Amino acid sequence: RNVYKDLRQIELACDSQEDVDSWKASFLRAGVYPEKDQTESEEGAQENTFSMDPQLERQVETIRNLVDSYVGIINKSIRDLMPKTIMHLMINNTKDFIHSELLAFLYSSSDQGSLMEESAEQAQRRDEMLRMYHALKEALAIIGDISTSTVSTPVPPPVDDTWLQ
Repeated sequence: RNVYKDLRQIELACDSQEDVDSWKASFLRAGVYPEKDQTESEEGAQENTFSMDPQLERQVETIRNLVDSYVGIINKSIRDLMPKTIMHLMINNTKDFIHSELLAFLYSSSDQGSLMEESAEQAQRRDEMLRMYHALKEALAIIGDISTSTVSTPVPPPVDDTWLQ
């Protein structure tokens, strides 16, 4: 089991000493060095074995920055996708409800012919629109006739008033 403390310390618990040695060797190959050596701490020595390699520290800092950037990108993507996902689910559930419940209710009604009839208000509005359409069409025809049969005379030239000065 792995226990993380303050993002700086890892405690490992293994079934055998071989597993512990294998984990330690893997960490050492990866460049992770123990803060305190187990055997020296038992003897009372407080020697720290930090990695003072600047190249390794730069690599660790680069990896840390990359991981932080990746987590930021994931966070932004999740914040962007969650409202879209919620709306998608709401619309699909509404569509399924309409399809399964409401259509079944409409089809189960006894008089389906009355559902397809035009209401009296809509029929009156349709007739008014047709009358307006025909009136406008006739007005456009009259305007077209007037503009083609009208004769216009050219405007006279401007008056020469230079002699007044």
